[in-house]
Amino acid sequence: MRAFTVAGLTALCASAIAASLPDTITVKGTNIYPEDTVWDSTRDLFYQSNLWRGKVSVWDNKKKEQFDVNIPGVTSDGTGDQQAAGVSLSSTSNAKHFFVVAKNSAAFRFDSSQKNDGACSYHAFSLPLTRDSKPKWSVYFDDVQKEFQQRQGTRPFGPVAAAQDNDGNSYVVFALGIPAVAKITRGGKNVIPWGYENSNGSQRPGYTGVAFDPQSNKLLAFGGPRPLTAYDVTSDWGYPTAVKINGNFGTLSGTEKLTLVPVNNRSVLVGARSPYAIAFHSDDGWKTATIKKTKDDRLANVGFTVVTYYTKGNQIGIYGGGAYFSDGANGGRTDFPLYKLDSSILDN
Repeated sequence: MRAFTVAGLTALCASAIAASLPDTITVKGTNIYPEDTVWDSTRDLFYQSNLWRGKVSVWDNKKKEQFDVNIPGVTSDGTGDQQAAGVSLSSTSNAKHFFVVAKNSAAFRFDSSQKNDGACSYHAFSLPLTRDSKPKWSVYFDDVQKEFQQRQGTRPFGPVAAAQDNDGNSYVVFALGIPAVAKITRGGKNVIPWGYENSNGSQRPGYTGVAFDPQSNKLLAFGGPRPLTAYDVTSDWGYPTAVKINGNFGTLSGTEKLTLVPVNNRSVLVGARSPYAIAFHSDDGWKTATIKKTKDDRLANVGFTVVTYYTKGNQIGIYGGGAYFSDGANGGRTDFPLYKLDSSILDN
């Protein structure tokens, strides 16, 4: 029988504890109300979109420190014309740039005050971020929305999320009007009405999340007309292709953000649809996909919007978080937990 000293066992236990993923990562800051969250693996920082105030929140989980980054023309006291929606990084590792989608504050008012032509925009920052960071470049979407309308007949609005391809191009998805994808070329030089399809007539006909898979060179849009829609980014123009889902996805109502999780040289996509996190796996370049779900009751009343991936050592974790929409802009909340979810849905 192999013998262990008390000191040796203590060291082994300490090592195991140090390497374990936390059950909860609690971001602290007043009235952050994040619609989206990404983790910067290089700098070990969490970036979040402060929905109502139209700014970026940066959380250092090691130091337990938080600071804000303002976005000129977007940031407000919570009553501004634009709100911060999706956030994204130029790559899952060694990211050099950070991006924010801003939607119009009246876009998601499903009453007589709703506007489909209010200001909405997209902003690129160089990393690392500081309190004094300013956008490297910004674009507004009014012109491209008009171009979509000329082509299809309906104006898309409510941009909510973005993803970046291997060449530095960005793709922004619209949740309202029609399902549409605007392509922004590297450096913000051109904004193109790249891909779209007809509305299915629902209240939220467009895509709610988007991710780029570098393995297949495909852009994947989440929600709207179907669970998953693929676009080939090597094409000059985007043509939507339905991904055949093997398994019971359930309702399209309530879909939110989509996250790419790199797992052992595979790309797994995880979407948020309260109270489920839904993982998509594909072995054929996203012609078809199988799904796995996990449900966490802690997410039932948080306005669940996003699944964020986080690693520690060789462990890969996925965490769910929400925007607490019912609190409004001035709810006074100071703790915004990210809850560790069952990562077995990442297994193929």
